[in-house]
Amino acid sequence: MPRFLITAGATSVAIDTARRITNLAKGVTGHTLALEAAKRGHQVCLLTSNPNLATNQQNIETILFDSFDDLIFLLEKETCKNIYDAIVMTAAVSDYSCEGIFQTPDFNTPITTSGNEKISGTHPELWLKLKPLPKLIDQFRTIWNFKGTLVKFKLESNIDEQKLIQIAEQSRAHSNANLMVANRVEDAAIKAWIGPINSKYQCVTREDLPTSLIDAIEKIWEAQ
Repeated sequence: MPRFLITAGATSVAIDTARRITNLAKGVTGHTLALEAAKRGHQVCLLTSNPNLATNQQNIETILFDSFDDLIFLLEKETCKNIYDAIVMTAAVSDYSCEGIFQTPDFNTPITTSGNEKISGTHPELWLKLKPLPKLIDQFRTIWNFKGTLVKFKLESNIDEQKLIQIAEQSRAHSNANLMVANRVEDAAIKAWIGPINSKYQCVTREDLPTSLIDAIEKIWEAQ
């Protein structure tokens, strides 16, 4: 029986013990994809940051995560089991971590902490120095040696459809993913583009995204 690993929701990175950098992703897309795959008889491991969308439905195992570090640990652990036929990365993964907190924009006056305390709220201003985090989607082929079907998600904003598809296809090829789901902030709740399907990207409604994407994955399997 084919097995899916699906990630959903947001990750976070710490600023101090009380503050984090995160995003607005809720994990709904990954949740609906897990339900659709399970309905078709596939086994699903759902990694989600949203405990409200955890489910014990038949064919679905739910594992909760919170931070970027949580997710990368779980992904490496699960991928190296070598039991998944498809990995679908819907989670909105952090792009940067906090390398330091400074009192001036020249980054010459760091706030010295022990790493396990809350920064005082009395500073007139603070400057965060951010450093790029590794792109988790790029680890599957290069480090974790995943051979199955890989699905990447790409979110952009304020660009036309042609430019969105161009960026999405370049990004898909870079990660050596089989499929890309591209959308835009301004209409992400309405539609998305899936591709390449027959060498093209298809626009689908949000309601049709789960069935259309699982259909596309199953067609890849049928062609192998």
